[in-house]
Amino acid sequence: AERQSLGPDARITAVSWTGGKDCNLALLEAWRNPQLHVTSLVVFRPPDAVFRAHPLQLAEAQAQCLGLPLVHVVIPSDAPSYKEAYVEGMRKLRAEHSIEVIATGDMDLVGTMQRNWIEECGEEAGISAYLPLWQAERGACLRRLLAEGFVVVFSCVKSPWFDG
Repeated sequence: AERQSLGPDARITAVSWTGGKDCNLALLEAWRNPQLHVTSLVVFRPPDAVFRAHPLQLAEAQAQCLGLPLVHVVIPSDAPSYKEAYVEGMRKLRAEHSIEVIATGDMDLVGTMQRNWIEECGEEAGISAYLPLWQAERGACLRRLLAEGFVVVFSCVKSPWFDG
C-alpha cells in the first residue's frame, strides 16, 4: 500500500465517495498531496439508502479494502431545504470528524448549477473543496486510471449508451 506523505500543516480531508472512477482518481490525487491528510471517505445519501450511483455495498467493500472508514451523511428526504440539509451534514463532518477539506471527483457543473456543489455548500459549512479533476479531459483521466493500474468493474452506466 502506498503511504501518505504528509506535510507539517496537512489538513484533515474526506473524499466524497460514490465508488466510481472519478472519486477513485480524486482519492489518489488527495492521497499524494502532502497538504492533505485523507482520513475517511464520505457518502451523502438518502435515508432509504437507494443510491443513484454505484451500490453502497460496493462502496463499503472499497472502503474496507482501502482501510478507510466510510462515513454516511444521511440527507433527510423530507428536509425543507436540500441544500441546508447538505450544509448541516457537512457541519457535522467538521464537528464530529474534524474534516477541513472534502475532495471530490467532480469534473464539471451539473444541470443548471452555477457553481460546484461541494464548493458552494462547503463555504457555508466552513469546509474547503479540493477539485483535482475539475475541467479535466475525460480521456486523459481514463488513461491515467489504467496507467496507475486500477482494476475497473462496471456497476453503473448511463442507459442511453446501451439502449436498443
